[in-house]
Amino acid sequence: MKLLAAIMILAVPAPTVSVSAPDIANYQALAEQDLRLAMVGHRLALANAPFCARKSRNPGWVLHDKAQYPDAATAQAAFGFRLPVAVSAVVPGGAAQALGIKPGDAIIAVNKVDFTSPDLVKGKRASARLEKLQDMLGEALDTIGTANVTLMTADGVKSVKLAPLAICASRFWVDAKSKLDAGADGVSVRVTAGLMAFTADDEAQLAAAVAHEMSHNLLGHRQRLAANGNSDKQILETEIEADRLSVWLMANAGYDTQAALHFMERYGRRTDLGIFSAGTHLRWKNRQKVMRREIALIQQAVTEDRPVPPPLLAPGKM
Repeated sequence: MKLLAAIMILAVPAPTVSVSAPDIANYQALAEQDLRLAMVGHRLALANAPFCARKSRNPGWVLHDKAQYPDAATAQAAFGFRLPVAVSAVVPGGAAQALGIKPGDAIIAVNKVDFTSPDLVKGKRASARLEKLQDMLGEALDTIGTANVTLMTADGVKSVKLAPLAICASRFWVDAKSKLDAGADGVSVRVTAGLMAFTADDEAQLAAAVAHEMSHNLLGHRQRLAANGNSDKQILETEIEADRLSVWLMANAGYDTQAALHFMERYGRRTDLGIFSAGTHLRWKNRQKVMRREIALIQQAVTEDRPVPPPLLAPGKM
């Protein structure tokens, strides 16, 4: 009763603050890009699950924290936060959608840990609460396969038991930067808003960028470089492997692998420094050659049975 009473106090609407319509639209557009990226990432991770040594149970939702936005009033106007952490978007066909979870539903607790408490991550960076929730949820799902989540919805408090399928391990998030860039940290795939806009007209080209970064995570490249050194030669080896694996991930998810070649040319022409390019990456035409060799192997391997096992994810290759 004490927890529910505290939640109801937190859920009282804040005083109205004037915010601009363009700012609200910008926040909402970023949330739409979060969903777009989550859908592409989920499709790649689900289709290639049989071949991933590292798996995680992804609920098929995008969460956000009011504290992560520079302007709290604009965030409130854009998303109507009922509580500090809420569901920003739900991936079609995912576990969250199957349970009737909707955008706007707010997180009260995960396995009885109260995420409405202002003391949970007091004095820490804005992303700390959301990171704590993601880590706790991920640990519960990956160890016992389920997690109990209590939500504040438009219809009141709702409790659900999440039990999503195990798919290739990766989280996906949009970085607000305008630079054409993407990265992988061993767990997450980061794609900038600039790169999202660059691929706005072609989902398969976005999938090519995501599959490349996801490949770094699936192949444990960050850990390998940390253990063996990160010379230009060693980084180049991981980049070539990521290019090779990316088209297999795409093919298994039903994306046209030719989109990877188109993306590489467009991206390369925009970012390639020519003879001044770093030794950590091949020039874009050579990256296309690497991909074409893998695409030819995919075409040879494709039968009526899908998906096709990627050679780099075969046992003993990790």
